Amino acid sequence: MPAITFSPSGKTVSADTGSPLAAAVHAAGFHLPAPCGGKGLCGKCRVRILDGGADPDDRQRACLSAKLLADGWRAACVFQVVNDLVALDPDAAQLDSAILTDFTARDIRGETEIWERNLTLPSPTPADQRADASRVVQALAESEIGDGLNLPSIPLPLLRRLPGLLRANGFACRAVGIGDRLLDLFKPEDPIPPLGIAVDIGTTTIAVALCDLGSRGILAVTSAANPQARHGDDVISRIDYASRGESELTEMRGLIVGAIHDLAVEALRRAGCGGRPILAAVAGNTVMNHLFLGVPPKALALAPFIPAFRSAGFIEGEAVGWPGESPPLVYIVPGISAYVGGDITAGLLAHDVSRGKGAILFLDVGTNGEIALAVGDRVYACAAAAGPAFEGARIARGMPAAPGAIARVGLSESGDVEIGTIDSILPAKGICGTGLLDAVAALLRAGAIDETGRMRDKDEILDDRPDAPSGLLSRVREADDGALFLLDGHPDREDGIYLTQADVREFQLAKGAIAAGCRVLLDVAGIQAQDLDRVLLAGGFGNYLDPASALAVGLLPAEIDERKIRSVGNASLAGARMCLLSRDERSEAEALPQIVDYVELSGRADFQTAFAEEMLFPEQA
Repeated sequence: MPAITFSPSGKTVSADTGSPLAAAVHAAGFHLPAPCGGKGLCGKCRVRILDGGADPDDRQRACLSAKLLADGWRAACVFQVVNDLVALDPDAAQLDSAILTDFTARDIRGETEIWERNLTLPSPTPADQRADASRVVQALAESEIGDGLNLPSIPLPLLRRLPGLLRANGFACRAVGIGDRLLDLFKPEDPIPPLGIAVDIGTTTIAVALCDLGSRGILAVTSAANPQARHGDDVISRIDYASRGESELTEMRGLIVGAIHDLAVEALRRAGCGGRPILAAVAGNTVMNHLFLGVPPKALALAPFIPAFRSAGFIEGEAVGWPGESPPLVYIVPGISAYVGGDITAGLLAHDVSRGKGAILFLDVGTNGEIALAVGDRVYACAAAAGPAFEGARIARGMPAAPGAIARVGLSESGDVEIGTIDSILPAKGICGTGLLDAVAALLRAGAIDETGRMRDKDEILDDRPDAPSGLLSRVREADDGALFLLDGHPDREDGIYLTQADVREFQLAKGAIAAGCRVLLDVAGIQAQDLDRVLLAGGFGNYLDPASALAVGLLPAEIDERKIRSVGNASLAGARMCLLSRDERSEAEALPQIVDYVELSGRADFQTAFAEEMLFPEQA
């Protein structure tokens, strides 16, 4: 069995002969992007072989350049391990340092439901042979907390620990619960507060906020890449993989549940407190929620796109396969439709979008673009398949919003490119979604891209702009499939970071879908873009984008007043925290989907027309 050693970390794993290198990378704990779902099409899962690599075959040459192959890079999804190898640690492991975890939100309504009681139970005697659970239930009833509490309300994992816990502490304990549910029992002197976690499950990333359930304070926040991404960067790829069989569905559930558990453990470490979360609130899109619970998602990809559930309420952690002997009680934030999920419900909840506070447009733009429009007491919602361009996927030098990614692009009057990278790392490693948006907007303004999205060569730029600065022209190169524009690096080197014609086309598809979805909702609601009172942008891409760039390329309607556009951060995590900490907020979350009019875009002639028109860029002043 071959051994793969990663350098400089020193991690070593074994692999079956003939298995893909990607499997060994995952086994070693590294994140590896796989936009194409491991089909050998995108080349983004490349790993550099330092020793033991074989000559590249046709599959490698199909997705990696000759220079990358000569330097030892291989596409890990199609590179078969046949002997011992030494490989460079995959750089994408730094992704979690740039995941959006900040958010803004209104104050939480309602009092905390969490209760705590110190119990002293009578020890068993020949005359008192009640079961341990019965002693606990009766003591809670006498404390006026457990009225209506019965034996099935005591979680099975707690029942398993109950005999040892009571006898080790002289039948004294501290009970913690929510409503009529007993969540856990602790040693009576245990100083650890009751803890819970709010969870945002994104298609690309996961974020976890550890909270004190009593004080409602946030103790720590952790994040990581969604490990399911090894099976594709979009929900359709995940559905396809999970639908192959029971083992694949179980694997997908295990990946996401295990990642959340690990993030919770890391949050506890960072907060410097012991204990464990006894309650969790999870907000994710509908596909992620199905995979989290191990519910077959196949019907979500087939018309008429019907989910198995929208609301699941509370579920015992043991039922979802949560690791450890004391899994938390898990609340699932309800979704709205197959492609407008609990993450959007959570975002609408966090910002009172449904409470008749004017005309509000809410967008969470990622691989899937969810859009909601509130007008008075009515809410309309839709989902537009934007594709992964805003996440940096399917872009020649695209990457997630990780350290070294170009996130800001501007052009000076002399035509010099001014870039900003995440963590100010230079030279840049690639370009993420906000950098792509800025780059396209800057080249539109400069006349290097026309309204159809075609990148112009030097002569065409000069025909339109005889005064075009030399700094701009010096960055334009010609290729067989169109012009290229150098964003970072030297014009005479092939390893520079270029914007390609194919990149612009991918961007047009993504922005066209979002813009068309906005237009349809505005038309259905019977209002104009200039009538909007607020535009709220959620998620990583929405949080960091430049509103002026979004208006320049037509991602948002040009009639919107830029001053009305506001980023709200990780709105899904904000709403999940509200549901974690308040019954009133959970009740409102349950009511929200009932008042939302979902607009299915597929098959609508007005959407197809709008999409074709929104693929074009606005004329620049």
